[in-house]
Amino acid sequence: MRQFIKIIGSIVSLLVLVCFTNTAWGQELAKAGISGSVSTSAGEPLAGVSVVLREAQKGITTDAAGRYEINNVSPGDYTLLISFLGFETQEKSISLKPSQTLELNVSLREKSFEMKGVEIIGKSATREVNEQPYAVTAISTRELQNSTSDAKEVLNRVAGVRVLEEGGLGSNLSFSLNGFSGDQVKFFLDGIPMDNFGSSLQMSDIPVNSIDRIEVYKGVVPVWLGTDALGGAVNIITNRKAKFLDASYSIGSFNTHRLSLNGAYTNPTNGYTFRGNVNYNYSDNNYRVLVPIREGSNIIDTTEVERFHDRYRSGTVKLETGWVNKKYADNLLFGVIASGNDKQVQTGATMNSVYGGIMRNSRSVVPTLRYSKDNLLVDGLNVSLYTAYNITQSEVIDTLRGVTYNWLGQATYTPGSNNGELSRTYTTFDDNDFNSQLNAGYTLSPKHSLAFNYAYSYFRRKAFDAENPDRIENQFPRSLNKQVLGLAYKFDLNEKWSTTLFSKAYFLHARTSKQYDFALETQRTEALESSKQNFGYGLATTYFLLPDLQLKASYEHTYRMPWATEIFGDGLFVQPNPDLGPEQSDNFNAGASYGFKLGQDHQINLESSFVYREAKDLIYQVVRVASPQTYYDNLSETRTLGVEGSLRYQWRDMLRLGGNFTFQDITDQADFVFNESYTNTGWQRNFQKGFRLPNTPYMFGNANAGLTFRDVLVPGSVWNVNYFYNYVEQYFLSWAELGSRDTKKVIPTQSSHNLELSGSFREGRYNVAIECRNLTDALLYDKYYLQKPGRAFYLKFRYVL
Repeated sequence: MRQFIKIIGSIVSLLVLVCFTNTAWGQELAKAGISGSVSTSAGEPLAGVSVVLREAQKGITTDAAGRYEINNVSPGDYTLLISFLGFETQEKSISLKPSQTLELNVSLREKSFEMKGVEIIGKSATREVNEQPYAVTAISTRELQNSTSDAKEVLNRVAGVRVLEEGGLGSNLSFSLNGFSGDQVKFFLDGIPMDNFGSSLQMSDIPVNSIDRIEVYKGVVPVWLGTDALGGAVNIITNRKAKFLDASYSIGSFNTHRLSLNGAYTNPTNGYTFRGNVNYNYSDNNYRVLVPIREGSNIIDTTEVERFHDRYRSGTVKLETGWVNKKYADNLLFGVIASGNDKQVQTGATMNSVYGGIMRNSRSVVPTLRYSKDNLLVDGLNVSLYTAYNITQSEVIDTLRGVTYNWLGQATYTPGSNNGELSRTYTTFDDNDFNSQLNAGYTLSPKHSLAFNYAYSYFRRKAFDAENPDRIENQFPRSLNKQVLGLAYKFDLNEKWSTTLFSKAYFLHARTSKQYDFALETQRTEALESSKQNFGYGLATTYFLLPDLQLKASYEHTYRMPWATEIFGDGLFVQPNPDLGPEQSDNFNAGASYGFKLGQDHQINLESSFVYREAKDLIYQVVRVASPQTYYDNLSETRTLGVEGSLRYQWRDMLRLGGNFTFQDITDQADFVFNESYTNTGWQRNFQKGFRLPNTPYMFGNANAGLTFRDVLVPGSVWNVNYFYNYVEQYFLSWAELGSRDTKKVIPTQSSHNLELSGSFREGRYNVAIECRNLTDALLYDKYYLQKPGRAFYLKFRYVL
């Protein structure tokens, strides 16, 4: 731990020193400047807006994030003119002092008009992402900045998406996208893979006010993300403003505390930038659950009790410094991510077992390098590089001997026993993970362009169990070496039609160990080494049938290599499976979106898509009702047929209504399965054929409503009331074909309601919000007997500069 603290301290000291040095240089200049952002009235950034200082005869257009900067201006009084097609022009009188860099953010109100029957409106960054040929949904978080939500809450409201939780804050999450889950869906932070960020930086640890938007790619994944995702990808885009400060603190039920501090400084003259994020999360997670009370192996009662061993706390510091908008680089940033967490473990894969002493913790340090440059050496050549090296140490602790707990928190002692609560261990994992991504794009002509990606990752784990130093499996090396290469060609026939063709190559080399001949005289553990190579391909196309009616279609033949936890296990509840093979899938998506206005005040958006997938050797998590442990296995053939749709309505900037619905029929399609047992090894008829995949929701939906009021009670105030509804149809925990009607285990039908009220004052500088989750205190589960929190209240304060 001291080594981690020394590393963090050295890097932070260096970054702060560089920051102060460059700040001092910038203060010597007498010239003034102005910078800021331009957004819609809904808060979405606008690209391509004309920003002009009339008297100085200087101007610029906003970038993709809606940012603008005008530098080297003589001090004095000026008129700032902001104009964009489809929006009302604004004029602002400003006064610039010597050496001052004025920050001015502007919100433009939409103004629709017709030219030959065609309505022209400005495009936000979110809309530009949605208009890609891929099946992608971009969610702007501008209207949610004051809420107590995190990335997990936002994603759970997207059509086709389910975030399966195992409990409260800090619990394990399983992300399901059109039926694909776990590592089949890859996560990125600003285009950077999150595989190497450690367990203390996951979706529930990222507050919504540090996020600008979230992009969800369903099925086909663009080459530039450089990954072997099977079911899709999620790219979380954080706030990239040049200069800002955003601080928030929330407190809530179950002794929950969450702190977020985000900020950036950019010298407009020399391009030096320093930005950082600090997040802290804490919760006792002592919510009440309905559980069985046991005496020995007998259930004597069912009662509601308070969880007593489920505390979670985590902290993350993310710093970056470097230079932007230079001749040699648009971005040259050096950074470090330092994170840590510890968690008390209350249950395993089900709530049949309860623990009072098992602990898990982790510490990570991740130095990073980010570089990008458009028009490098020649016009049209855009290059970006990201590299990170993750050093993580984690521990699994189960050292209580001869002690078992029940749900009342009562301990039973077995004299002379050396058994732990699950399996006595004090295992330390030392993980090292190197990850690098190179992207290069070249524009051949206005209609033709190429893109290339090379992604490389190397993972190595060393394990030591202080309770069992001679554990044989810890004596073997565990490593994964993965490479993904992608090449894409984009053809833009005209403004209406765009098509992308791409191919990908996947390479995996794994080293681990395997136990042979279990329970026989020849039982042994031997080293196992394997290599896999696969090739995929696909296309994505989009066509605007009308200016606001977009049609999309995409197809991909793709592969995904198993990842560390799936092969090596997690040392506690996830058992290893060294025989796990890569999975492959043929994905087809077709969809349409249509947005239109009724008069000047009514905006309506409709989206719908169809999903068809055939997957082989699908990697899925096997959950057994009677066991706290799980493992990953291959399912030889599956098929997905799905449809989803969404509707959004907005009246002026006052009323928002929306909803989405998803149906996904994911079934086993194999005629025969290979069964390995002592008595009957060989191919057997598959009795699960035609039945839905267990422990996977198949029908669910969301609805929301929002109201905005201005200048109520306090002049200049903005008040928002938001309501969210979530519905999930019941589904089976295990295969529906197994067991009698009365013994089948199901996750019941669920409905939940969230309500929040927020107020914003002094042009958004001071903000407060209160939220009630699970308003009706319903019993909610995502997995059998893993009950989620009941009714909870949260209060959040936010300051923005």
